[in-house]
Amino acid sequence: MTQRAKVAVVEDTAVQRMILVRLLEGDYAVDAFPDGAAFLASPEKYAAVLMDIEMPGLNGYDTCRQLRARDNDSATPVIFVSAHDTAPERVAAYEAGGDDFVTKPIAVDELKHKLSGIIDHRQRLDDLAQQSTNAQQIAFTAMISMGDLGVVIDFLRKSTANATYHGIAQLLLDAMQSWGLRGAVQIRGKRGQINLTSDGQMSPLQNSVLETMREMGRIFEMGPRAIVNYDKVSLLVENLPTQDPDKVGRMRDHLAVLAESTDMRIGALDAVNAHQQQTLGIEGALGELKSTLARLADRTRKNRSIGQVHMLEALEHLSHTLGTLGLNDSQREYVDDLVKCAMDDTHHYFDEAASLDTEFGDVVSRLEQVLAGSR
Repeated sequence: MTQRAKVAVVEDTAVQRMILVRLLEGDYAVDAFPDGAAFLASPEKYAAVLMDIEMPGLNGYDTCRQLRARDNDSATPVIFVSAHDTAPERVAAYEAGGDDFVTKPIAVDELKHKLSGIIDHRQRLDDLAQQSTNAQQIAFTAMISMGDLGVVIDFLRKSTANATYHGIAQLLLDAMQSWGLRGAVQIRGKRGQINLTSDGQMSPLQNSVLETMREMGRIFEMGPRAIVNYDKVSLLVENLPTQDPDKVGRMRDHLAVLAESTDMRIGALDAVNAHQQQTLGIEGALGELKSTLARLADRTRKNRSIGQVHMLEALEHLSHTLGTLGLNDSQREYVDDLVKCAMDDTHHYFDEAASLDTEFGDVVSRLEQVLAGSR
């Protein structure tokens, strides 16, 4: 028979504590505690902890901090339970070391789903850590030989050749993992938002913390956790090596370089995309202009041809009519001169209209050359 996972319920209200135990005891081995001090005094190791926030004595935040300070329990999943669901409470829960957050009154399905998910996730991480000890040692040795700055240079080289938000976000995570850091990356560009984490899908609590703290300064540290913010990117680190202050300082500087270069790269990608959209728009407008000019030129040629025929016929008819009026030689010469001048002027006007087609064609050609030079 498979041993059931052990879950701790830390809740000062007896009725609420009993309800939680009854909800979970069918799936887990449940231990209940009336306050944070009693829970911390227990020698048991739990697969997950449901932690009430508002308790006498040690509140949920302080209890979680003390739990995190113990080596054997630093990674124990903690789900905070509160009657209030506000951004400050979620940030405080995250800062204290919480992994997730549920609100009262508790939805049974949501609670069970979050609890099973967080226990399974923690178990998978423990299994992977156990199985990959040798691989981690090799990666650590390679990281040392490469040097911290080499990771930054490698990121800059690869991100310059990458043209997608997702690809750049993955490069950021790869760089962080090269230093042994876990966390999350959020990229915000004109083409959308990308969220990636070292452990898979970003949790609601991580996303809430990033959204809440993205306007709270360039670098924000909370013990082993830190956030680096730029306009188009935020980095969340969950395991700064606080036992080595010098290394933390180096990591802070390197993370700032990664974030700033990413911010510039995303801005460049957005600018290129905007230019491409403008070029497509100009190409479409130029195509429509060429089509319109072609139709105009064809219509003008037809109208010019018809007009010339009608004008010449009218002038010839006029000349013939004048011949029947019995004009003397002087009068005939005068009228003939007027008709000839009118015909010359008519040809001149038609020739000028024809030259406009060539001028329009030259303008379109110059526009096409400008467009080709801007690509």
